[in-house]
Amino acid sequence: MKILNRIEDIFIAMSILIATLLVIVNVILRVMGSGLTGSEELIRYLLIWVTFVGMSVCARESEHMSIEFIPQLLKGKSYKLLMAIIYVVSIIFSFMLVWYSYLLVDFSSQTGQKTSGLEINFSIVYLIIPLSGCLLAIRYIQLLVHLFRRKNLLNTPN
Repeated sequence: MKILNRIEDIFIAMSILIATLLVIVNVILRVMGSGLTGSEELIRYLLIWVTFVGMSVCARESEHMSIEFIPQLLKGKSYKLLMAIIYVVSIIFSFMLVWYSYLLVDFSSQTGQKTSGLEINFSIVYLIIPLSGCLLAIRYIQLLVHLFRRKNLLNTPN
């Protein structure tokens, strides 16, 4: 899983770097009277992809937004059971995300919809959704396995 961690981290860092450089170059070019065609669209899609890959990173680090009131009240097996339920529901959601987003990607591919500026098939843009669903499922399965392997049953995330 260290390889997956590294791929996610590098992808996010490189995408943000590329988006930032594109913004800077485009600002400079616009001051001189021209600009990069489609750069705003590419930046938008890069940030969308960063957001979806970032969901997996948040799951990996147990940093998703959550209501901590009930888990903080529980200890031991009760805490473990609640967290197991949360992880199983998250895994189910992840698989649903993969399935329904696959249908979206397939529909976009069949209809041949293209983006306005870059004129790339929308299915390429939408491909991040099922991919992020797979990444999320992997991360929540990882958390579930870690939960049952952990000896310490106190309500600590690590």
